[in-house]
Amino acid sequence: MKSYLDYCEAALKEATADVCPVTPAAIPPLPAEPVVTMAYVPFQTDATAYEPEKALRRGTAFPVIDKPFYGGKCGC
Repeated sequence: MKSYLDYCEAALKEATADVCPVTPAAIPPLPAEPVVTMAYVPFQTDATAYEPEKALRRGTAFPVIDKPFYGGKCGC
């Protein structure tokens, strides 16, 4: 299995060798000219992650999208 994955990774690198790599900083969070009535989800640019145990408790690996639901109660 490992040799197959190595082959696939090498093939992918070869296929994309002449393509400029896209970095998170190069992608704007929203389109330059957004259209009315279209839903847009901004790209996540912060790759900071919780430790695995905390991620399981919080339900997400990324602090930037950790938005607890309090059901109308205050989040004190």
